[in-house]
Amino acid sequence: MGRWNIRWSILLVLWCVTGVKLAAMKVESLDRGWFFNRGYESQAADKVTVDLPHTWNAADAMFGNVNYYRGMSTYSRFIVVPSSENFKRVFLRVKAAQTVADVYLDNHFVAQHKGGYTSFTVELTHLIRKGEKQKLDIRVSNAQTMEIAPICGDFNIWGGLNRGVELLYTDDACIDPTFYGSSGVFFTQYNVSEKYAGLEMKALLSGTEMALNDCSIEFSLLDAKRKVVLCKETSVSGKEAVVKMELNNPHLWDGVNDPYLYTGVVVLKRGGKEIDRREEHVGFRFYSADPDKGFFLNGKPYSIHGVNYHEDRAERASAFRPEDFESDLNLIQEMGCTAVRLAHYPHAQQLHNLMDRRGLIAWAEIPFVNVFVSHPLYRENLKQQLVELICQYYNHPCILTWGLFNEINPGWLENPNPMTEELNKLAKKWDISRPTTGASNQEDPLNGIPDLIAFNRYFGWYGDDCKEMGEWIDKEHRAYPQRCMGISEYGAGADVFQQTDSLIHPEPWGQWHPENWQTYYHIENWKQLASRPFLWCKFVWCMFDFSASGRKEGTTFGRNDKGLVTYDRKIKKDAFYFYKANWNKKEKVLYIASKRCQNRSNSSVDIQVFSNCGDVELFVNGKSMGKCTPDEVCVATWNNVPLQSGENQVTVRASGLSDNCVWYNNDCIEHINNV
Repeated sequence: MGRWNIRWSILLVLWCVTGVKLAAMKVESLDRGWFFNRGYESQAADKVTVDLPHTWNAADAMFGNVNYYRGMSTYSRFIVVPSSENFKRVFLRVKAAQTVADVYLDNHFVAQHKGGYTSFTVELTHLIRKGEKQKLDIRVSNAQTMEIAPICGDFNIWGGLNRGVELLYTDDACIDPTFYGSSGVFFTQYNVSEKYAGLEMKALLSGTEMALNDCSIEFSLLDAKRKVVLCKETSVSGKEAVVKMELNNPHLWDGVNDPYLYTGVVVLKRGGKEIDRREEHVGFRFYSADPDKGFFLNGKPYSIHGVNYHEDRAERASAFRPEDFESDLNLIQEMGCTAVRLAHYPHAQQLHNLMDRRGLIAWAEIPFVNVFVSHPLYRENLKQQLVELICQYYNHPCILTWGLFNEINPGWLENPNPMTEELNKLAKKWDISRPTTGASNQEDPLNGIPDLIAFNRYFGWYGDDCKEMGEWIDKEHRAYPQRCMGISEYGAGADVFQQTDSLIHPEPWGQWHPENWQTYYHIENWKQLASRPFLWCKFVWCMFDFSASGRKEGTTFGRNDKGLVTYDRKIKKDAFYFYKANWNKKEKVLYIASKRCQNRSNSSVDIQVFSNCGDVELFVNGKSMGKCTPDEVCVATWNNVPLQSGENQVTVRASGLSDNCVWYNNDCIEHINNV
């Protein structure tokens, strides 16, 4: 490297580290101090003040109220763009608005956006009066419509501004913040291997020809220590700038094993001075799926096993705080997941940023759920939401596939296959680097449209027997040997407040969902899935209980209780520890199943323990019942263990760990409250 290049690299490193910006885009949060009211006018007498993120359904949609409010609400606040600001353009970014948003400034209509899970950015410059107070209204409606996806689904449609709002201040020339709600920069990697990585960096520009005159754009790649490893600068000609760069011996993003991230930096300059900038993750990786051998990451077999996840939690519903994503992913990774299916719609950017850093693979998808209608506006909205998903999340290395549909059924309304083919072609047009996938629940030609297919199958819950899962998988695999096949959903309900020591298949739509059936279900299903490595993915439905207003199951109406953790994140169900013992090999696990079932109706019991730390010894009331070696799915079982009358102390020990619980034999059951 020449002396000039060395000097330039040193200066650029110092510039990036110190964050010197002469006139880069300024971001102002508008999350605080909104007036809110259901209906058209936020200045009504019953208005309230709210902060964002916010949903108006956090109370009325959680507990089985199928008539929760789905209609228009208005968010209003005042903004003032200081006259002292040197910025020449002002944009409004809405990170999500469920489902239709209409933006007004001083009662002037600005824009409308249809789709509740992707962001959009609109320019306000022509309406801004610097130094003056101006009224901003965002009218949001989550009313059901046949024109916007999702038309229906087994989850609540939370109305509101549930991811925040920002003002963006820029120069008269800037990196375009309005292009399908994206950042305006796109990093495409190609020919990646352990020895080489190609990187195309593209920036879309906004401004008049005069404003862009004398502009240049600098593309650079920084390593994890923010050292410049690649850098190119080019003059601006038109509204798009593209460079290609090559990196030898790249440090690969290797999932949870080593989620190494570079940073792509794009700087727009005028006369050598920075006027705008973007920084986003770059994670070099190459991957493939084989119909007979399963999934490969960076040339090596890699197990994609994990959970489905809804952006929904107690008290706040979809209005997540930053710490909520962190705590949820902590639980997901404690269990040993390598991947998360982000069901059934685009999730927050912050979540994807965290998954990039943690090495969790993401299945991202659009809300094409259950049904299709050939309404021309619905067709266009599906395509719009797919393009927005791809453009807004394009640079995240955690995303390895684009999900096109979930359980769309040609027998319910209209045949979705032509629409799915169109979406598949559209995804290829906008991103040639990633495969497409879909989650199916039926035998249909639809399954052959995306590159990868996965199935939602609930053998042992919605009828049938748990042991049929493997038989069905093998039959499907034989029928379509050329398809890469996975399992996108499997699961069973469990209410931690309902316990029994008898194993009886519950009614899935009923009010009795004892926890022990969920535990049995997952043990039996995982035995079959784990023994079939040709499956490219295996996703449990689901990580957390979530709200679904139409359900009347277990002790809480309006709740889908198939989660491995309760809705409030306070109780990990037994099946959580089963998967942790199987998936988390970095942490020792020793856990007694059914410990919440304190009241026992039989004088002898079968005892199951989940352990990944070798032989387990069982003690009942201080007496050893012998040692047991866990089976291939980390379950140690003792059959017909006698219990004494009244209280019984149950303890297990293995590798320096211990777990214990208290069970009561039925002759003193009147003294004990049911769990």
